[in-house]
Amino acid sequence: MPHLGGDAVAAVERLGRHDPREIARRIGQRTAAAGGRVITGLDVEYPYALRTIDPRPPTLYVAGDGEALEARAVAIVGTRRASGYGLATATEIADELARAGMVVVSGLALGIDGAAHRAAVAAGARTIAVLPSPLDRIYPPRHRSLARDIVRLGGALVSEVAIGASVGRPDFARRNRIIAGLSEAVVVVEAPDRSGALLTAAAAAAIGRETYAVPGPIDAMASRGCNRLIADHQAEVVTSSASLLRQIGVARREPPPVASALSEVEGQLLRHLLERSGSVEELIDRTGQPAASVASGLSLLEARGLVNPFGGATFHPTLAAKRLAQVV
Repeated sequence: MPHLGGDAVAAVERLGRHDPREIARRIGQRTAAAGGRVITGLDVEYPYALRTIDPRPPTLYVAGDGEALEARAVAIVGTRRASGYGLATATEIADELARAGMVVVSGLALGIDGAAHRAAVAAGARTIAVLPSPLDRIYPPRHRSLARDIVRLGGALVSEVAIGASVGRPDFARRNRIIAGLSEAVVVVEAPDRSGALLTAAAAAAIGRETYAVPGPIDAMASRGCNRLIADHQAEVVTSSASLLRQIGVARREPPPVASALSEVEGQLLRHLLERSGSVEELIDRTGQPAASVASGLSLLEARGLVNPFGGATFHPTLAAKRLAQVV
């Protein structure tokens, strides 16, 4: 028999002195004041996908459009300390899924999660953020505006934590099974050996959801978890966003043409970056162009929205650049 501390015993005694209906009413009022609503496992609105989880979350606190919780969805998760490669990959996959009509699910964390949500929002699509915190305390705080955009575009914020409850480490772990449960597949983009994203992958496997992982360099700490999932046959390898869509049975929407008049140097730089991202020094070596020409060309490509410098050192082609390459 587990022993309860004095504080826990006192809390249980205080709870016993109150009418449960009054407690539920107060929770409902506080949730409504935060722009959300309470959904229990007995409600019709309770997401069908979560009814298969054992144990399923008894109560959810939801802000936004409940219809998003019933749509086909894929989760994209990964490390908070993402590399430029990881951020670009998460953005591309989320964009393709969103444009194909899928709902993107993630945890609103920094790094990979945030990139996935932002890509869906940029595509004008629905995305679901599963929070480790109450609806009135968006975590991390810097993603408050992103959370508002998610709700504005018909997505939803979901939490298992009631308004006023304290947030601790267990809440982060419990969130992972909801992310997996709401999704028909989970894609791990970047994850070191000890990562919450790997817990989400494990939760997905435990409830029979498909698991995918993006491979990375063998010496990259951020990709060690993904590479291990693939090596241990615990996840299918993702070689491109198009291949992922084929594997989950979703038709890819043809990308629209992107009109852009590039100079010879810009075109040369972009071709090399589409083959492999690189630093200024690497691009000088690969193109044979003078340093000044490479620097100027990269600046113009960045201004056109065709490349992004991650960490100020490595340049990656954007989604617009990849679409341009597909139609020219």
